[in-house]
Order: sequence, then C-alpha cells, then structure tokens
Amino acid sequence: MLLQSIYRFLTATKSTRFRYRIAILALAVSCQQAVMLPARAQNATLNAPAALKTLLTKIDAAANQRKLPELTGYYSPNFSTSDGLTKATWEQSLGQFWQTYSNLTYATTLDGWQGAGNTYTANTTTKITGVQKIDGRTLNLQATIQSQQKIVGGQIVSQQILQERTQVSSGAKPPTIELNLPTKLQTNAEYNLDAIVTEPLGEDVLLGATIEQPVSAQSYGKPANYKLELLSAGGLFKIARAPGKSGDYWFSTVFIRPSGTTTLTQRVRVIKDN
Repeated sequence: MLLQSIYRFLTATKSTRFRYRIAILALAVSCQQAVMLPARAQNATLNAPAALKTLLTKIDAAANQRKLPELTGYYSPNFSTSDGLTKATWEQSLGQFWQTYSNLTYATTLDGWQGAGNTYTANTTTKITGVQKIDGRTLNLQATIQSQQKIVGGQIVSQQILQERTQVSSGAKPPTIELNLPTKLQTNAEYNLDAIVTEPLGEDVLLGATIEQPVSAQSYGKPANYKLELLSAGGLFKIARAPGKSGDYWFSTVFIRPSGTTTLTQRVRVIKDN
C-alpha cells in the first residue's frame, strides 16, 4: 500500500509541477481589489496612482473570469521574466493550467510602488490556493510569492520573483512540514536545512527527500527526480553546500507517510561569493 501511494504521488507531482509554477508567475499582480489589505498595504494602495490601481483591478477581473485574451492584453508583447519566460510561453502554459485547475483563489496585496507618468514599478505579495484532481486523488496547492513588476504604458513588461514558497499535499492526513532554510546563500557556502514533520508519527513509516533545481525557462517543465530515503526521525536535518553557480534555485522537500504526502518548495537566491 505504501509503495503504491509513493508511485501515485510522484506521478501526480511530476505532472503538475510545471503548471502550478506558471500559474503563480502569471498572476502575481491579480486580485488586488478582492482582498482586505493590512494597514501597510492599504497605505501603499491608497497612495498609488489611479492608472496603476485601475490596471490591477482589470487584471483581477480578467483572471477571476478566466478571460485569457483579455488578461494577456495587459502584458506587453515583449513581456519577459527573470526566469527566462517569454509572453508566448507564459500565455500557452497559463491556458493549460486553467484547463487543469477548476478551483483557484488568488489574493494579492500591493506592498509598494515607484514611478511617475506612464512607468511604474510595483511590488506585490500573492497568496494562492487551489485544488486539482488526478486519477481520483486530490492535490491541494498553497503558495506565497513576492514579486516585482515593471509597468509601462498600462502594460506589464517584465517581472522578477523575489521570494517563493509552494506546498502541494494530498491524502487524508498529509505531513505538516516546518522548513528552516535561508532565502539567500553565497556560492559554495555551507548551510543548514531542517525540514521537520510537526505531527507525531506513531507507528507510521516516513520517507523523505530533498532536491535542488536551478530556476530557468527549461526547468519549469522538467520533472523532479526524488531519491527517497527511509527516515529514522520525523524530518530531514542536513548540512549542505550551496551551488557553485549564482542564480535562483528551487529547493524542494518531500515527505510521504501512509496517510498522505507533502512537497514544500522554496526559492533560494544564490549570490556569487566575492
């Protein structure tokens, strides 16, 4: 039973990794008017130019109604991301994602902005939840990302993901993971990774693994290969060395127990050590 659960989980995870990353990236500025904002974000929104607030409202409306042609009209033909995505790859993947996920909720706050005239830079935080069913299994998505967008003439021309954490879980009682991992590392620097399952395991068997994957346009669609190990304790505790090449990386942790599975992925920026 456990081996069957592992196989189904890994198959489903590989098929959804690409789609949920694209969705997070694509709509990181939507739902601006759909949520109650905390005090700091309220001030940023109240002081923001009318043109900026109107654009965010229109993106929100198009996204929630799944009007892809209308939504893509708010992005420049030359739109690009720091991960190497173009408007064409973004648009195609978003359409596929919407066909897969029947239930998505985006809640974005405007953290700050700069600019004048028809050019602005907007910083946002987006919380995303979603549900997907594959082969009779339900996958629950929860994600939080911080991003920065450059807007010129009423269109978004570029986007950079500043921070990102994504969790996908399934099963009756998926493990709850507490992940302690820096968001920035220097190349080749030693670091600690602590991924703890917070619930008591009892007699349950626990399997786990961690992987790192460079962020790029190609890696968005590349499935992860987990090398699972049987854990003697309720978590993974590792001293590791950061990659030798600077850039953004996805660090993923997966835990599997008979009652459920959880993957937790965090973006880490690796900076060249001078």
